[in-house]
Amino acid sequence: MSRSDTLRRAVSLTLAVLCFLVVPQLAFAKFTASKAPSMQVGVAKLVTPSAVTGSYSCRTGFFTEGLDLSVTGFSDNGQPADVSYVSTLYRGTTQRATKTSTSEAVTLSTGLQLIDAGNTSYRLTIVTKLGGWTAPEYSKTISCGINLPSNGSL
Repeated sequence: MSRSDTLRRAVSLTLAVLCFLVVPQLAFAKFTASKAPSMQVGVAKLVTPSAVTGSYSCRTGFFTEGLDLSVTGFSDNGQPADVSYVSTLYRGTTQRATKTSTSEAVTLSTGLQLIDAGNTSYRLTIVTKLGGWTAPEYSKTISCGINLPSNGSL
């Protein structure tokens, strides 16, 4: 056996013994300094708008009728940042106008459509959205007709 083989084997044996002695000691390492977490996580809760304020106006023309509606605000206490509101106006079950906004104030109009016999029911819905989540919808029914007021408050 040559001198280089002996030296190589001695170095290999020394490294193997050091690995067996040092590596387990690393597993028993401990941290002595503690720090408070720098990030906090919370829970967001979407709520249905309530106490909706605004006004509406029933319009009539020559064999036509429609509704103009203006929402000026509502109570949505506790909403997280970056929510949007989808406001939709229906005539009967048919969607006539919709707007998505980050503001509570919105104006919707059905435009003029052919008049029908009797009173016409319109429905305003407001849905709070955040990403893919939605809150239960707010809904308000408004009736327009010959014997009903042509305008009013929400």
